[in-house]
Amino acid sequence: MIYLSLIQNVALLVALSFVHGLLMRRLSRDGNGYALVSGLLFGGVALVGMLTPMQFAPGLIFDGRSIILSVAGLFGGPLTAAVGAAIAAGYRGWLGGVGAPMGIAVILGTAAIGTAWHYLRRTRSWADSWWGLYLFGLLVHLWMIGCMLLLPEPVRSAVQASITLPVLAVYPLATLLVCLLFLQMERHIAAEQALADERASLQSLVLAVPDLLFEVGLDGHYYACFTRDLDKLAAPPEQLIGSNLQNHLPPAAAATCLQALQEAHRSGHSHGHQFCLPLPTGSSWFELSVARKEGVFDDQPRFVVLSRDITQRKHDEQKLEAARLAAESANRAKSEFLANMSHEIRTPLNGLMGMLQLLQYTRLSSDQKEYVDTVNQCAKNLLVLLTDILDLSKIEAERLELEERPFLLRRTIQEAVNLHAATAQQKGLQLTTVVADNLPDELVGDQLRLKQILLNLLGNAIKFTEQGSVTLRAALLQEPDCPPQLQLVVEDSGIGIAPEQQQQIFAPFAQADSSTTRKYGGSGLGLAICNRLTGLMGGSIRVESQPGTGSRFIVQLPIIKETA
Repeated sequence: MIYLSLIQNVALLVALSFVHGLLMRRLSRDGNGYALVSGLLFGGVALVGMLTPMQFAPGLIFDGRSIILSVAGLFGGPLTAAVGAAIAAGYRGWLGGVGAPMGIAVILGTAAIGTAWHYLRRTRSWADSWWGLYLFGLLVHLWMIGCMLLLPEPVRSAVQASITLPVLAVYPLATLLVCLLFLQMERHIAAEQALADERASLQSLVLAVPDLLFEVGLDGHYYACFTRDLDKLAAPPEQLIGSNLQNHLPPAAAATCLQALQEAHRSGHSHGHQFCLPLPTGSSWFELSVARKEGVFDDQPRFVVLSRDITQRKHDEQKLEAARLAAESANRAKSEFLANMSHEIRTPLNGLMGMLQLLQYTRLSSDQKEYVDTVNQCAKNLLVLLTDILDLSKIEAERLELEERPFLLRRTIQEAVNLHAATAQQKGLQLTTVVADNLPDELVGDQLRLKQILLNLLGNAIKFTEQGSVTLRAALLQEPDCPPQLQLVVEDSGIGIAPEQQQQIFAPFAQADSSTTRKYGGSGLGLAICNRLTGLMGGSIRVESQPGTGSRFIVQLPIIKETA
C-alpha cells in the first residue's frame, strides 16, 4: 500500500509540475501575486494527497505532502511555502488524531527545509545538481523520520518498522525526480522568456531602423518583412509573405533584386544595387544591401535584404550634377571670353609697340627717349601678361592644341637659355646648361610649348636669385619596363619656397608669398601654365625647395624619338 500511495502522490506532483509551468508562463514572478497563487496550488495538491492517504491507524495517515511542501519552498520561495504549509497544516490539524502533531511538524519542517534550499541554490551551483537535489530529498525525509518521535511509543515502533526503509530508499529518489521535472520546466520557461525578450528587443531594434528589412529566398520568395513605414512597401506585409517579389515589383526592379540575390549567393553579400519603385506616394529610389543567412533550410538559401530609401539622395545628386554642368559651362564661357578678349587686346597692343619702336628711330631729346623706353617696357610686360592669360584661357577652354613635329632638342634648350643670358649677366649670376650625352638630338613634339616651359622656369629662377647660379639640366630617364622620359631640372640658389607654400604655387595667380609680388613683380601665371602644359603633354612637374637654400623644379615628359 505504501508504494501505491507513493505512486499516487508522484503522479500528483508530475501533474503539479505542468500546472506550475503554465502558472509561471502566465504570471510575473516579480510581485507577490505569483507566490500567493503558487502557494494555493501547492497547498491544494497537498490537500488532495491527504484526502487519499495510506492509513496505518485511526488518526495516523501517510502521504506525499513532505515532497509537495519541500518542492513548494524550493521553487516558490518563503511565501509559496508558507501559504501551502498553512493549508496543509490547517487541514491536518482539523483531521486530528494520534498522528496530528507529527503531521504538522512534517509539514512545517519540510516547507522550511525547502525554503532554506531555495536561498542556497542562489549562491551554490551544486544545489541544483542531481546529487545536490538527492541530498535535499534525503534531508527532507530524514526530518520526516525524525518527526516520528512525536508519536506514542507503541504506534511509533510499528510505523518506523513499516515505513522507514521504503521512505529512505524511495522518497529521496522520488523527490529528485520531481525536482528535476520542476528544474527542467523552470529552465525551459526561462529560456522561452529570454527568447521572447530577445525577439521583442530585436523587433524594437528593427522598427527603430528607417529601412525596409526582408528575409527572401534565392528565387525572390518572401519569408518575412519588417518595417515601421508601410507606405514604402510594394504591397501589405500579409500579401508579400509567401509570394514572390516578381508578383509585386516592376520587371526592372525585380531583375535588380534577383541580380543582387545571385551576387550575394556567390560571394556572401551584395551592396549598391539601386532601383526605382512607383508607390502611391510617388516614385521612390531604393538601394539594396544583401547578406546570405547562415543555416540549413529545407527549400533554398535565404538572404537578409535591407532596402534603404535613397530618394532624397538621388534628388541631391541630380541637383549637384548643381550645378556641376552649369559651373563647367560658366567656366568654359569665362575662359573663352578671356581668350577672345586677350587676343583682341593684344592686336592693338602690338600696333602700339610697333609705333613706339618707330618713334625710337626719330630725333628725341634725352627725356623723351627715356619716356619712350619706359612706355615700351611697360607695353612688353603687358604683352607677356596677355600672352599668359591667353594661353591659360585656351588650356581651360580646351582650345589649346599641341603640335607633333620634329625638332632639335639641344637647340631648343640653348635658345631658351640664350634669351635669359643677358638678364642673368646683369644680375651677376652664373647661368649654365648640362645636357646628358645619351639624350637624343631629334624629338617629336611641340617645340614652342616646351620652350615656353623652359622660359618660365628659367625666368622665375633668375628673378628670385640675387647671387649665385642658375643651372638647367637635361637628361634621359630610362627604367626597366617603362617608356623613356625627358627630365628637365632648373635649379637655383635663390630665396627658396616654404614647404607649406609649395603646393599653391602651381595654381593660377598664386605665389609663395604675397610680398614677392611687391618685391619681384609677376602675375603668378607662369608656373600654372607650366603645370597645365606638362599635364597636356602627359608629363608632370614638381618642386623641391627650402627657404634660403634655393629651389629645384623637375619636369618629366614622355619622349617620342624622330625616326628616319
